[in-house]
Amino acid sequence: MKLLRNMIRRILLEVYELDDEQILRKEKLIRDKGNWGRKLSKAAGLQDKSGQVSDREALRIYQQNLQSDSQGKKMIRAFEQGAVTILHSIEYQGATVYADLGGTSKEESASDWVKKYGKTGTDALSVVAFYEPPTSSIGTRTSIYGNARFVSEGMGIMLKGYPVFVGEQDLFTQTLGAIDDKMKAHWKQSGIPKRPTAEKGDEGGFMGMTRLGRLKKVGYSAETILDNWTVIGTFINYVDKSDGDIRKFAADSLAIGLPCNVYGPKGKLLKRHEP
Repeated sequence: MKLLRNMIRRILLEVYELDDEQILRKEKLIRDKGNWGRKLSKAAGLQDKSGQVSDREALRIYQQNLQSDSQGKKMIRAFEQGAVTILHSIEYQGATVYADLGGTSKEESASDWVKKYGKTGTDALSVVAFYEPPTSSIGTRTSIYGNARFVSEGMGIMLKGYPVFVGEQDLFTQTLGAIDDKMKAHWKQSGIPKRPTAEKGDEGGFMGMTRLGRLKKVGYSAETILDNWTVIGTFINYVDKSDGDIRKFAADSLAIGLPCNVYGPKGKLLKRHEP
């Protein structure tokens, strides 16, 4: 419980003050690209103190609602115990890449990703989450669209961890590869935080899923912020992949002791390779 309290405190209280050079970069993005530049600057971590404080308060209210409800606590347990399917793409290239701001690098195998980031971590990750367990097909309750479809039709890692925020839409969170070295150094010990770009409700909190029943009804979260994560497996989809690609990826996963889910179109689990 103490570990959980410390983790929540880190997520909610961390604020970084931009220096003059970072402020100039943010202003240029907004000047050149308008409202889109505002979103890009946040994705690159170029958010001023007042914006961070506002987001922090909205996230605090969301977390309060999540933890005060029995269904919310049930959802937390499901995420932490790996009872739902949580996927993170190792080949996703976000908007910051196409704006020449940098982005998450593409790895060719699960072992490359694990070598770079580890099997556990406290840098918050953007993931998609499905109600179904990792040993099942996904998208069985509703068709998969948008970001969730893009991720599930690619390849990557399967995780469990703490749900900082469970959103129904793409959240446009900070992209770790677009954050500069000064910010990375600042957050080296505590882990880089992520905060969503999402609508706020009447109470001022971010509007996201706070009950496992909602995730069951919707079928999946198009983007979830996951912290204190552990890698529990890998996945690859036959969409745009050859038999050779599948075999190579699965063999690499098994070599580092991780099971590998092979999905087909619409999230059907075709095979689960166990180490």
